[in-house]
Formats: sequence, C-alpha cells, structure tokens
Amino acid sequence: LFSRLQTPVSKVRTFSTSQSSLQVAGPVWNLGRLNHIAVAVPDLEKAKAFYKNILGAQISEVVPLPEHGVSVVFVNLGNTKMELLHPLGNDSPIAGFLQKNKAGGMHHICIE
Repeated sequence: LFSRLQTPVSKVRTFSTSQSSLQVAGPVWNLGRLNHIAVAVPDLEKAKAFYKNILGAQISEVVPLPEHGVSVVFVNLGNTKMELLHPLGNDSPIAGFLQKNKAGGMHHICIE
C-alpha cells in the first residue's frame, strides 16, 4: 500500500494525525473495494460453529496456510468475506496477537 503513495509517509502521518494546514492536491491513494475483514480466533471450531449454526453464515472448510502460519476459514458475507484466523504453531504471528488479545479480535482489513 505505502509503495503506491504519491506523498511521503511522514506527510501522510502528519496529515492524518494533526490539524495541520497541509493541502493535498488530490487523494493520497484510491480506495478499492473491501476484500475481507480478518478476525483472529482462539478456537477455530467454536468460531466456525457460531458463524454457521447461530448466524446462519456460509463458511468454507479449514484452509491451512503454513507459509503464513495460520489456518483460515472464510465466512461469506455476500459482497465481501470475513477471514477467521487461527495460529498454526507457536511461531505464528496470530499466536502473538492472541497472547495479547485472549478473546481474539479484528486483526486486519484488506482493501483492494
């Protein structure tokens, strides 16, 4: 994302975090559609059951992604999807996230 910026990141931070009078000629970047929302979960089976049986969502099978250190279940939300993330091993970045956030929570949003 930041490789596509036309304005240096330091100026973007200043622009986004202060009441600066920095004038931007046009958008810093163009937002695309929402691809997915990723939620880290401590128990993938419980999360699958909740979304499928309680909320009636269509869900995928578990997809292991060892190159990313996670197992993923996709929840179909019609025009986008939710990605349930569960760590594959103790070295997974999601394991670290869950150590800080025991109940899980939103990990990231992917915008195309």
